[in-house]
Amino acid sequence: MDAGVIERRRRTVLSAALHAVSYGVAVGYCLLTLAEPHRALMLTGYGSGLVAGLVGCWAATRVTTKASGYRVSFTLLVLTLVIAALGAHWDGGVASPAALGFVTTAVFVASHTPQLRLMLALEVLTIGSYLAVAATGRPAPPGHVFVYLAGMLVLISVCAAQTRALARQRSQLRALASLDPLTGALNRRGLAEFATVAFRNGCRPGPSLLCLDLDDFKRVNDRLGHAAGDDLLRRVVAVTRDVLRAEDAIARIGGDEFVVVLTDADAASARTAAARIEAAVRGFAGVSVGSATAPYDGDRLDQLLHTADQRLYLVKQQRRRAAGPLLTDGGARG
Repeated sequence: MDAGVIERRRRTVLSAALHAVSYGVAVGYCLLTLAEPHRALMLTGYGSGLVAGLVGCWAATRVTTKASGYRVSFTLLVLTLVIAALGAHWDGGVASPAALGFVTTAVFVASHTPQLRLMLALEVLTIGSYLAVAATGRPAPPGHVFVYLAGMLVLISVCAAQTRALARQRSQLRALASLDPLTGALNRRGLAEFATVAFRNGCRPGPSLLCLDLDDFKRVNDRLGHAAGDDLLRRVVAVTRDVLRAEDAIARIGGDEFVVVLTDADAASARTAAARIEAAVRGFAGVSVGSATAPYDGDRLDQLLHTADQRLYLVKQQRRRAAGPLLTDGGARG
């Protein structure tokens, strides 16, 4: 299963479970104060919310996309706000302990909504629901609503800032885990993730892959040193990026072996891209290129890599035969 799907399901299950726990606490509050008015109505509302949270936990295990995860979470959030507003209203207005449901909801939204605009919209909805109860319910003590609102705004600000800082850190860690530290190109993991998205988009024909291998790279390392070889690899990545489209990517999968993913390119477009790369690199290094295009050469990354690598090998063999006895590297790559 895709790691992204697993993470989305985990977050959505956590969201639904927290809603269920909150309703469980509210039910406990009602049971402890059964002698107070409207407890039957409140128990009905909170009990319904508890069941909805448990159903949400089940639904979260079926989540496969961001949209489906948002639908589950948003449904639970709206239901929570309605039940929190009714519960607080029945329990005496915003001065009731039941009004804490708005505070926990505001904190949850700030801590679990990554998109800033969506988070702000949901917080406006949450605070608006609280103000609606304050306006229609029993009057609260002087300053009560002000202190509640100020407290919610402070908590929202702190939680949102912390959530965004953690999101940036996770994004940076994911990027580092997917990049080759020497050249900044994708590594094998990054290539697999990028190709998965390219295949998922379903472009036909495409995507296309180009396998690149530098000619006589070992001689560069032997004659000029590894620092010169490292600099050459970085230059190859830089000039290749310059001739690629923004939606394409280059990955380094070995010493001097690279793979270019052309997200929406047929075989002719792949050959054109290969020619551009060869021309760009030719000024300081020789490069051999093999290509493969979905669906004609396969529908998976490994199939396209195998086909492109075979064609790359044939290109190298043809060049060695053309070079004849002057080539002394024994037919090995690089």
